[in-house]
Amino acid sequence: MNDTRPIDSGINPPFGAVERKIARRYLGAKKKDGGVAVIAWISFVCIMLAITAMIVIMSIMNGFRDTVIEITLGSEGHVFVELDSWDIPPEEMAKIEQRLSDIPEVENAFEYSDSGAGFAANETLSAARVMGISKENLEKFELVSSKVVAGNLDFFGQGRGAEHQIAIGQVLADSAGLMVGDRVRIMTPRTRNTPQGRLPVMKVYTIGAIFKTGLLKTDNIRVFMELNQAQLLFDGGRKKGSIQMRLSDPDDVDKVAAEVRKVFQGTARVSTWKNRFQDEAFALRTEQIAMRFIFVIVVIISTFPILSAMLMLVKNKARDIAILRTIGATQGSVLRIFFIAGTIIGICGTIAGLLLGLLICWQVDGIQAIIEGITQQPLFPQGAYGLDGSIPVKVVRSEVIVVALCGFIISAIATFFPAWGASKTDPVEALRYE
Repeated sequence: MNDTRPIDSGINPPFGAVERKIARRYLGAKKKDGGVAVIAWISFVCIMLAITAMIVIMSIMNGFRDTVIEITLGSEGHVFVELDSWDIPPEEMAKIEQRLSDIPEVENAFEYSDSGAGFAANETLSAARVMGISKENLEKFELVSSKVVAGNLDFFGQGRGAEHQIAIGQVLADSAGLMVGDRVRIMTPRTRNTPQGRLPVMKVYTIGAIFKTGLLKTDNIRVFMELNQAQLLFDGGRKKGSIQMRLSDPDDVDKVAAEVRKVFQGTARVSTWKNRFQDEAFALRTEQIAMRFIFVIVVIISTFPILSAMLMLVKNKARDIAILRTIGATQGSVLRIFFIAGTIIGICGTIAGLLLGLLICWQVDGIQAIIEGITQQPLFPQGAYGLDGSIPVKVVRSEVIVVALCGFIISAIATFFPAWGASKTDPVEALRYE
C-alpha cells in the first residue's frame, strides 16, 4: 500500500531521508532525464581546486612569512622586558627567568645585554652589535649554536684578560680576515680619562667560534660575549635587568606580552618584535589580509558553476516540483530538497579540496623534486631568500578550519537562492503545458 502522507508529515521530517534521497536522485540524473550530473561534477571540481589552492598557497605563504620573520629578527628575540630596578641579585633574576619560561608559548627567557660597539682587528674598524648572553643560553639558541663553522662554544666566556673567548659572525670575520684564535678589540661608547684625554673604554678578546646563520644581518654585525663580561665592559658591571624571550611561534607575541605585563604589574617595560620592526610587521599583516581577500573572491567565483547547475536543475525539474507540490510537499520541503542538492556539491568539493591541499603540503618536497627533475632547474637556488633550496610550508589548523567553513558557507549561499526560487514555483503554471 502506497504511503500518501505529505512529505512534511512526521514520518518524513525536514532534511530527512526522503528529501535527501530526492536531492541525490536529481543530482545523479542524466541529461536525457533532465539532470545536471555533468555540471554537478564540474562544480565539484571547481570547489575542490579552489579549496586546494587556498590551503596550499596559504600554507606556503605562512612558511615564507616565518622565514621572512626569521631573516628580519636574526639573532633578536620576540618579547623584551626592561625591569625598572637595576642590579637585581642573581638568585632573584633566576626566579624571574623561570617564571617567564613557564608561560606555555615561551621557549626560553633569559637575561641579556645588547650594545653597539666598534670592532677593530687587522687594521680594520667596523660597527658591531654585542649581545651579552650566558653560555648555557647561547647553546640553547640553535640559530647560532647549530651553525658554528669554525671553533666551538666549549670555552665561550672563559679565559683571563685577552683570553676571554667570544663568538662572531662569518661575514664579520671575513671582512677583517679573522680566524679562530685571533684577537680583536671591542670599543664601547663609554669613555674614561687618560693622559691622552678621554678615550673609549675597550678590551681585547679572543675569537673562540665563528658562526654562519645564513642571515646577513646576523653574520655581518653580531658578536656574542659572556653576559658578565659584556655588563662589565659596557655598563661598568651594572646589571640593567634586560630579559629576552623567544617563543615557539613569533605570532604569539601579543598574547605573551599581555601575560608578561600581568606578571610585572607595571614594574617593567614590555615590547615585542612588532614594536621594533613596525614596518616589516605592517607589511606582513597587509599581505595576509590582501591574500585572504583574494582567496575569498576565488572561492566565490568557483561557486558560479553550482549556481548555474542549480538554476538549470530547477528549470528542468519544474514538472517534478509541480508533482511534489500536488502530492503534499510544502514550499519549505521543495526549498530543502534543492538546497540539499547544492550543498552536497559544496560539502564534497570542500572535503576533497582539504584532503588534496593537505596532501600537497605534506608532499611538497617530493613535488618540488619532480618539477626540478623535469625542468632541470632549481625552483629556489641555495640561499635564495634564506630558504636553503626548499619551499617552506606551515599548515595552520585554524586557517584550515576557516577555509573549510568559508567554502561551505559560500556554496550554501549560492545554492539557497535557486532553491528558494524552486519553492516559489506555481504547480498550476508548471503543469499547464504538460
